Formats: sequence, C-alpha cells, structure tokens
Amino acid sequence: MKKIFALTLIVAMMLCSSQAFASVMIVTGTPTYDDSEGMTQNLTHAIETLNNQIIEKGKTFSLNKVLGPRTEGNGYAPALNGNGVEVMGGGVSQVATTLYLALKELGEEITYDERHTFGNAFNAGYAEDVKDTALTDYRHGLDFKFTNNTADDLVISMWDGGGTLFCQLTDASIITDAPTEEPAPAAEATPIPAPAPASDNTYYVVNIKSHVNLREEPSTDSAILAGVSKGSAVQSTGETVDDFMRVEYDGKIGYIHSKYLAKGAPTEIWLTVVNCSTGVSLRESASKKADKLADVALGERVRSFDHEENGFLEVEYNGTRGFILKDYLEENQE
Repeated sequence: MKKIFALTLIVAMMLCSSQAFASVMIVTGTPTYDDSEGMTQNLTHAIETLNNQIIEKGKTFSLNKVLGPRTEGNGYAPALNGNGVEVMGGGVSQVATTLYLALKELGEEITYDERHTFGNAFNAGYAEDVKDTALTDYRHGLDFKFTNNTADDLVISMWDGGGTLFCQLTDASIITDAPTEEPAPAAEATPIPAPAPASDNTYYVVNIKSHVNLREEPSTDSAILAGVSKGSAVQSTGETVDDFMRVEYDGKIGYIHSKYLAKGAPTEIWLTVVNCSTGVSLRESASKKADKLADVALGERVRSFDHEENGFLEVEYNGTRGFILKDYLEENQE
C-alpha cells in the first residue's frame, strides 16, 4: 500500500482554558490512485466546487449538498471507486477522505454527524487505515456531514499537485493579501540569466542577500558593469587580482570579489504557496503597497533567493523576480 503523504501544520492560540483554536492552518495530503480521464475530471470538479467553501462555526456542513448529484449533467464521469469498482463520480470519496484527515487534526472541535467508511474490499491506498476513509454515495444517501465547533469559520482550499491531493483548512480571519481585484497590468519582468554550463571554470555567487556587482576593475571604487544575482553562474578567466576574480558574465568581463564566489551550484530552495484562499500577490518590492507583478495561485511553486525583508521573501515565479509575504510560503522537500 502506498504510504500517505500527510503534512500537518497547526498554528493555534488557546483561548483561556478552553480547547478552541483561535487561528488554524492545516494542510493534509493523500496520494491519487488513478490517472484516468474520468478520475481527473471527478477530482478536478469536486475540488473546484469545494474551493473557498466556508465551514461556518456552529453550523453543520454537508458534502453531498455542496457537491451535488454524481451525474454527467453535474460534471461527473465514471471512474474507479476505493473498492476498484467503476461508478459515476468515482474519486469523490478520496476528496471526502482528504477533507476528513484535515478535520481530524482539530480533534473534538469537530463533531461528525454522518460518516461512512469503506470495508475490507478497499484497495485504493490513499488511506493507511480503512477506518480513516470517508465513503460518500449521493444516489444511496451516504453523506459526509460534520459540525464546526471551533471559534472560527474555516475556509477549505484543495488542489491536486504532483500525484497528491491536498486539503488546507484556514481560519477565515487570517486570510489577507489574496488577489480580490482584477489583476493590474504586469510590470516588465527582469529576466534572470540562465546558468552557464558547468565546467572547471564555473563559479557561483554566494554569501550575499540578493546580488553582487561585476566591476570594470579589481576595486570597489571601480565602475559597475552589471549586478549578478545570488546563485548565478560566472566563468573564471583564471586571473585573480587583490582577491578579485576576473570573470565573464552575460557577455561582459569584469571583476567580482572572491569571497562572493564558490565552486559547486548552490542548492535551490523551492517554496509552495499556502495559507490563502486562492492565491497571493508577487510584488515589486517588500511592501504590501508595492506594485503587483503577478498573481500566484494556491499550490504554485516559486524559487527562493533566501532573502527576507520586512516579512517578505524574495522569489522568482515564471521568470519574474519579486517579493511574497513569507507567511504564505512553505518550503518543499525535493
């Protein structure tokens, strides 16, 4: 059986002596088991329907009511269910199970009004224990219903990423800076030069927050030919003067101080957008008031430059370099 990928991050503040969470952010994931066209259609339709749904505090949430009948007219297709049997809307129970696993992290704060599980025939592998599944069947009246007893409304966000179905629950009060207006015209992106082919003469820019200057002469007083971003590759000419290495970068030859150069490509850090309902803003500088360069959707990955400023991280997204609030980014494990 495939091992479940489950990432759980809880940010909570206790209210006096009660067990209610003041703010919550939970992410869980289950591995998908079928890449057929019908399964893809069902998962996509179900998670798009659930995205941004509010689980109101003190209210009962019905999955069947939200997702509706599993019919072709309602956007569903035949696909294998958890028992390996082809049914209309196969795969919806994995969506329900992934949501259940996220809710389970809240413990007694969630009351389950109706939940059914698969039996011994379950073979899909997205739950290690069949008792942790949530079987739904609209036609036969099998629903997944639960009541939110926390102090907060919770926002559901779901996405399919790299063979894993993710579910995120977020306290509605902490979702900020998500794109709500029409995207502004994107500023012109500053292209980041592609790394030069690795060779014995290849060095990489290190030990700097954002970039180092390529200078005309081996001196900090010399004219600047270009800025070389952290992690970029340069080619050494083999000449060193007063601890400045003579290098070639982007067709220009100049000098960079050797303390900012090292052999071996630095390990890239990739971050995933989390903790928002739909996406976040990539901004030109480290400020909420800075011009927006792009909208980065929930679940998208960005490359980090390991530079933090005013609570923002400097990142690259689709060739555009900018800043995103660090609270909405989480490091990937490659």
